[in-house]
Amino acid sequence: MKIDGRAIADGIIGSLAGKVPGVTLAVILVGDNPDSLAYIRQKQKAVERIGGRFIFEHLPATTTQKELDARVTMYNNDPAVHGLIVQRPIVGGLTAQVNPAKDIDGFEKNSPFAVPIAMAIFTLLKQIGSDLEKKRSDPIHVVIVGKGETAGKPIAAAFASKQCTTSIISSQTPDPKKIMKTADILISCVGKQGVVTRDCVKPGAILLSVGLSRGIDGKLHGDYDENEIADIAGAYTPTPGGVGPVNIACLMQNLVKAAKNRT
Repeated sequence: MKIDGRAIADGIIGSLAGKVPGVTLAVILVGDNPDSLAYIRQKQKAVERIGGRFIFEHLPATTTQKELDARVTMYNNDPAVHGLIVQRPIVGGLTAQVNPAKDIDGFEKNSPFAVPIAMAIFTLLKQIGSDLEKKRSDPIHVVIVGKGETAGKPIAAAFASKQCTTSIISSQTPDPKKIMKTADILISCVGKQGVVTRDCVKPGAILLSVGLSRGIDGKLHGDYDENEIADIAGAYTPTPGGVGPVNIACLMQNLVKAAKNRT
């Protein structure tokens, strides 16, 4: 079964429209990463769909830490801005400390917000009827491929409190395919075509591709070939139209929450 992430996201966005008049998101990008620019455009569209205001601050790759700090501080202190994102990865090794009350990405240590990508994973699983809270004699085995700061790591942390066994595969993990084959839920966060192949998939498993990459055909691809795994997986997300739209929708949930907290 192909999971329609766009339809799920549309439902979430629709429920948020007009909830908080004047809700505002500011996004800062340092440099000209084309993938970051594309992702930011999706955020802008989502903000506009819920009736909000979008501010985009595009800084050159030559921006210094002091200059970035000044822009972040300005938005941190602006009461009209409810959410602030400094788009990752930040070029030049720069860092940014977003006010936790505005950290709708959920990356700051004291952020009150869940990381949207983890929210998206659980939203997708709930939509297809996978109940992770249900006690069972044979626990669900979740395998997460990749442990990056913005995807694999927060997803793994979110599963830590659930009634399931979780395995994390990194580039140093021996015999990764053998581990993938045991997964009831397989979540790939690498961003490289062919990471998950047919022989890695347990029959009936749920496959979620968080990672994406642009192929030589110029199109976005997930970490597995959908045609290759469609008949063996119990359910799977396509790319595009899978995890990505739901991730953006969950980000909007955090933005609305931030605005409500402010008021």
